[in-house]
Amino acid sequence: MYEHLALSLYFGCDFDGALDCISIAITCSFNKRGTLLAVGCNDGRIVIWDFLTRGIAKVITAHVHPVCSLSWNRNGHKLLSASTDNNVSIWDVTTGECEKSYRFPSPILKVQFHPRDCNRFLVCPLKHAVVLVDTEKKHKIIPLDDESDLNIVASFDRRGDHVYTGNAKGRVLVFNASTLEIDASFRVTTGTSNTTAIKSIEFARRGNCFLVNSADRVIRVYESGEVLACGKEGEPEPIQKLQDLVNRTLWKKCCFSGDGEYIVAGSARQHSLYIWEKSMGNLVKILHGTKGEMLLDVVWHPVRPIIASISSGVVSIWAQNQVENWSAFAPDFKELDENVEYEERESEFDLEDEDKEVQETKGER
Repeated sequence: MYEHLALSLYFGCDFDGALDCISIAITCSFNKRGTLLAVGCNDGRIVIWDFLTRGIAKVITAHVHPVCSLSWNRNGHKLLSASTDNNVSIWDVTTGECEKSYRFPSPILKVQFHPRDCNRFLVCPLKHAVVLVDTEKKHKIIPLDDESDLNIVASFDRRGDHVYTGNAKGRVLVFNASTLEIDASFRVTTGTSNTTAIKSIEFARRGNCFLVNSADRVIRVYESGEVLACGKEGEPEPIQKLQDLVNRTLWKKCCFSGDGEYIVAGSARQHSLYIWEKSMGNLVKILHGTKGEMLLDVVWHPVRPIIASISSGVVSIWAQNQVENWSAFAPDFKELDENVEYEERESEFDLEDEDKEVQETKGER
């Protein structure tokens, strides 16, 4: 069912409205089931939308500076937010109350809840090593591969067993989330063996694949099982290399579809979304927003074939065109492309059909 809808999205996808948060939207995140969409705004507020009714369910006055990253916990009861004021907070979604708040020495690039444990989360500060925060125990700093390189991005894998980090020299380290020991490592290289800076690492909600968005404008898709099997200083080959060969587009944000079969990437130059099929690596659709707009964020609905993107402070929704199929309700129902004048027989609606007796008589002859 989902695959059918997903394919319909690409060949019949269109702009499906916008969510205006009054203030300027910067980042957004769906909860696990896709029923709620949290939007972080420029004025520090978090607006939570009921995605079924497209109405605002709650507004949390979270920070005094822009909200730059959001993350839901597994059951959707808590929301983790980071702001450019160096603060990271945990919010109770129902009450809107702040449960805990942490202050860091530099602005935060990204926060992420552990996929299975709501007491642990990752914090990626600017120009600082990644911090694994535990609300009940001591915090841990993820070791650096190079002490001089502090441009680190990080992400939990799908189950939270490992933490994947990437630096500006193209080096990816895989840490055990419990012991912080290195289980695997490899280097992302270009065709000339030169390294390229890693901008983000994103995991699929289903399957074991993850993507690496790098500064050389290529999105590489890896299989985590193969990466772990290669071990330290391994050389795993990417399953796919995705790029825009025509415009050489630099990617602002990339993510997987809910079923992990497709990848969407937002251009850093304009409001354009490129969609690839992961298995074949072919580009299946390009969605264009208003010219002159700059894309800030893009997320894929975890269950339905819907994409949300942010540009010019507004959340744009992209969904498949709804085509009514009345023959699905009545198999003998015939659909017409346009109105046709129907010629009614004289006795068609009479209690006794005189024309029918004439037809039977002709048949006997």
